[in-house]
Amino acid sequence: MARTETQDQILDAVQSVIVRDGVRGASMRQVAQEADVSLGLLSYHFDDKDSLILAAFVRAATDILQTCTAAAEAVEDPADRVRAYLRGAFTDDFLDGDYLRLRVSLWAVALTDPDISKLDDEHYTKYASGMRDLLALARPDLDSTEVRERVADVIATSNGMWLDWARWQNDARLERGLSLCERIALD
Repeated sequence: MARTETQDQILDAVQSVIVRDGVRGASMRQVAQEADVSLGLLSYHFDDKDSLILAAFVRAATDILQTCTAAAEAVEDPADRVRAYLRGAFTDDFLDGDYLRLRVSLWAVALTDPDISKLDDEHYTKYASGMRDLLALARPDLDSTEVRERVADVIATSNGMWLDWARWQNDARLERGLSLCERIALD
């Protein structure tokens, strides 16, 4: 679904508020103030705080999936497509401290909020499915169980890399982790 400029402005604001004040601190009034829109305009676009929070997380999850998919589509070699898909999640946009804090908030809220949990599960499923499809093309000698296990291992490892990056921002460790993920997937 296409978003309007106003909706993007509001979603930028809610993401900023979540990063700064947490999900609990993201009131409709505070988001309206951050977005520099009236509370009435905010309410016109989003029914309540829950729909606003969900929309912010949907956008964050969609953005990363689209970036990974576009990165893979930009190369032709099947193994390079797997590498590009994996590395798409580690571009500057997603290694940004604010995005990482938003992502950690999503994971935390998913533990207690069924709607956010469902969104997180859907995102994981789409991301994993995309990687499985690419890996199956790159390594047709692997059976579907091995492909599925490798993708699960790569995702678990890369999630840990995000947390490590959020804490230390160590380029050398990030590159070692990405190389390890590539080996897990492709070797």
